[in-house]
Amino acid sequence: MLAALTTAEADVAWESMGHFKLSHAAFPTISQYKDSEKFLLCSSFKAIGNGGIYVVPDITAAVQAGDVSDLKEHKLHTPGFEWPNDVQVVPEDVFDFRAIVVPDGFLVPGHSNGGVYIIKMDDEDITQTVSTTKISEKKKGYFYHMGHWVDLNKDGRKDFLTARSNAKEGGGELVWFEHPEEGLTDATWTEHVVTAGPDVGIEVIEDSIYGKHEILVFAAEFFNEKVSFYRVSKNDGTLVDSRVIDTEILSAYSVTYADINGDGVAELMVNNHETKDELDGIWAYTAPRVWMEDEWEKHTIATDFKNKFSLTVPNMAPGFPYPFYPKVSDEGKRKTPAHILVAGDGDHTAHLLTPTDAKNWQWDRDTIKEEKGTVGALTWDDLDNDGWNEVWVPDYDNSKMEVFKFSALQQEQFLQ
Repeated sequence: MLAALTTAEADVAWESMGHFKLSHAAFPTISQYKDSEKFLLCSSFKAIGNGGIYVVPDITAAVQAGDVSDLKEHKLHTPGFEWPNDVQVVPEDVFDFRAIVVPDGFLVPGHSNGGVYIIKMDDEDITQTVSTTKISEKKKGYFYHMGHWVDLNKDGRKDFLTARSNAKEGGGELVWFEHPEEGLTDATWTEHVVTAGPDVGIEVIEDSIYGKHEILVFAAEFFNEKVSFYRVSKNDGTLVDSRVIDTEILSAYSVTYADINGDGVAELMVNNHETKDELDGIWAYTAPRVWMEDEWEKHTIATDFKNKFSLTVPNMAPGFPYPFYPKVSDEGKRKTPAHILVAGDGDHTAHLLTPTDAKNWQWDRDTIKEEKGTVGALTWDDLDNDGWNEVWVPDYDNSKMEVFKFSALQQEQFLQ
């Protein structure tokens, strides 16, 4: 069924390719090893009991056939995780084997003692594991959401940079785990705390405007209620300098550095994560001439995401926003502003924001699908190679994943 256009006149169409069972689907990502077909990798967690990691193979064939309903989940054989978050395939140049990194833990009672884990995968079968190793030392009450692989001491081995939190204001830390010469063993990796501050969402930029010897770490500091950036030395992983950009955003949630409005210059896109609809939203910041001193101009992209009612823990919205190009060839094209995908999280909806006047920061909002449960994160790819992306939408509460195919909007489609 073609999408019914809702609050805005979108410039693209989408239709459902069906859905399949995926237990408590949380953070999905389309993944691939250099010698494998693409597969869906997804974390899963729940308030009572352990979390796990799922792999869904054969996704290319299903999309090419136009129906994903027969796809099957495969839970990886690992020790139980507390609350696995943004799981990712480890880049090929980190180890000499297939691997997945798992930042683990959350503020939910009984799940806060998190860590960073490496799952070593089978050389042939993407659904089979070899071992699971915790590379971080235990730090009581701290949990991890996401991270980035980068060499921070010039020894030729990529280290893991991440943020962690104890769910308290001032408790966040930017930290990196040093990749040892012996590689992955049973021993934990040496921990280096860069600075206090970052706690949940980070974006790491290796091509820093401050030169090849520094990286930039943008941070959405949820518990500190601010947006900041940190300059970190690539010589020894120490803090060079830092700057607070915004202290009025409330519970900052995620941060993305990309060209949003198509002017050829990257901006900072940040959302907060709130229980009160009138306080939530997505904003962009344009970088000033002098980053460390001048004001970062703030622009409103979208506000007032409607949280669903909950009898237990109040819902929070929005979730992650992503720069998105429905037509694959538009990405990186000059003067082409991004659409913005939004995982609504507590509003149970996947949204598409369409640029109408990006120069003046105007986007219209459409509903891709209002699911029956939490839509925490999104992923996409063009698996049928027709030049248009497919978007994968989880429904956490109902343990399913739905896939939507994007295409050019035709006049007869608009009238349906």
